[in-house]
Amino acid sequence: MNRPPGVAWIIGGGSGIGAALARQLAGEGWTVAISGRREDALDAVSRMATGIHPYPLDATLTERVTETAERIASDLGRIDLMVYAAAAWQPMKVGDYDFQKFFRIVDTNYLGAVRAIEAATGIMRRQGGGEIALVASIAGYVGLPRAAAYGSTKAALIHLAQTLRTELAPENISVRLVNPGFVSTDLTAKNDFPMPFLMDAEEAARRIAHGLLHTARFEIAFPWQMVMALKLLRVLPYWLFFRLMARLIPQGAGR
Repeated sequence: MNRPPGVAWIIGGGSGIGAALARQLAGEGWTVAISGRREDALDAVSRMATGIHPYPLDATLTERVTETAERIASDLGRIDLMVYAAAAWQPMKVGDYDFQKFFRIVDTNYLGAVRAIEAATGIMRRQGGGEIALVASIAGYVGLPRAAAYGSTKAALIHLAQTLRTELAPENISVRLVNPGFVSTDLTAKNDFPMPFLMDAEEAARRIAHGLLHTARFEIAFPWQMVMALKLLRVLPYWLFFRLMARLIPQGAGR
């Protein structure tokens, strides 16, 4: 499978995986619209390759998401692929369930994706089809200590992608799921714990671009070692799963 170039819209395209993916797609001949909160970062990415166009956007503002999607479709002709790669993350201590921290992460990671999906599907229905790719995480496979807010949003994205894949197929709108492991970005730089199989954003973007453009599989997940380990945890009996998870909590942690 070799997908011909079209118009892509990457939300979260100003840094990290989103920015690297924009460069990968542009290198494959795609016209790429990138959105994010930081206009300076978007401008910097757009100068790295021809065919990348900045559209500043805060994904937590519903009307702005819709307006931006319509402007991109008007300026560039259509939206063939929408990639939601925006993410909020901050390290949280065991037992920290502060509402405002949760709300910020949920509003960006999950509700932001819903806003983008509503806007993109409206355009794709008018043009006769398209594709949506949601960047979740292997952290969404199971409930991991210290990931109550972030992990739950990624689990929700996995569930959402599975549902949309079935519901939107009759309308010629394909839905794909991207589950990366640890990727070196500004977000993961905040982590104070070991990150096995850490890879750089360019390598992650290369794998995502290959999956989107040259395969038809629903889930693009990597690295395989982490994917297999966490998927194995999902099938363990709960008594064993919780015993293993307890070992990940530092001694004396909690409130």
